[in-house]
Amino acid sequence: MCWGSMEGVKLPDFLASAAHAGFGYVTLSPAQYTEARDSGWSGADLHRALQEHHLQVSNIDPLFNWMPNTPQLDGDDPIAVCSRASAADVFRIAHSVGTDLVNAPLGFAMPESEQQIVDSFGQLCVAAAAEGLRVSLEFMPFNQVPDLATANRIVAAANCNNGGIMFDCWHHQRSGGSVQEILQVPGERFFAVQLDDALPRPMADVLEETLNHRCLPGAGCIDLAAVLGALLSTGAQFLCDVEVFDAGLRDLDASTRAQRLYAASAATLNSLGA
Repeated sequence: MCWGSMEGVKLPDFLASAAHAGFGYVTLSPAQYTEARDSGWSGADLHRALQEHHLQVSNIDPLFNWMPNTPQLDGDDPIAVCSRASAADVFRIAHSVGTDLVNAPLGFAMPESEQQIVDSFGQLCVAAAAEGLRVSLEFMPFNQVPDLATANRIVAAANCNNGGIMFDCWHHQRSGGSVQEILQVPGERFFAVQLDDALPRPMADVLEETLNHRCLPGAGCIDLAAVLGALLSTGAQFLCDVEVFDAGLRDLDASTRAQRLYAASAATLNSLGA
């Protein structure tokens, strides 16, 4: 269960609801970690809570601050807090919760060229490798890594074994991606999958849609069976993190929200025998 699917839920309730719903893995954000620390939790407290709930952390998401001159936002909302977390901060969080994967979208950076992204991603991967960590590059249709082909090209050019791709089903759909494009990418390059679905008709404001109007798996227009089947046919081995940013879900209590996320995800994956 991705942290973004449970936005606004405090960390203790986030972990408890995930475990009660049936999840075995969660993602954590730098904002969650900072909030927990500021409320008095130590790294040992978080580690103990994960153990008590029989949960593991699949990845730390997001690391925005890895390109030169990346804007750092003011404020205490989760995105702003994440924008200020350095690579070193995020690496420490990864070690503290026992995950080896950090997800690195382009975020708010405005690179001068694709080569600058390649160079910066390569430098990030080298720094992560020294820490025994992997890094996934997440493509998003509203920035300069807009689609799978671009992400694949950048990761290939960076040429680091610990660098790969975060594949978000919603982003792939809204970037105009196809099943055939997935089959062109080496399976070992897919490090993780974010599972979600999309409205049948795109909204005029893509940012509004991505932040507030994604659909539960199976409730939208994406042929998730074909997408996930293509990913599996490449030989990719990955965890699926359900990431549904939806204003309607936020109106539900944490337990109900988590149960709906789990039921929709499990139905989708069970249809594949996954």
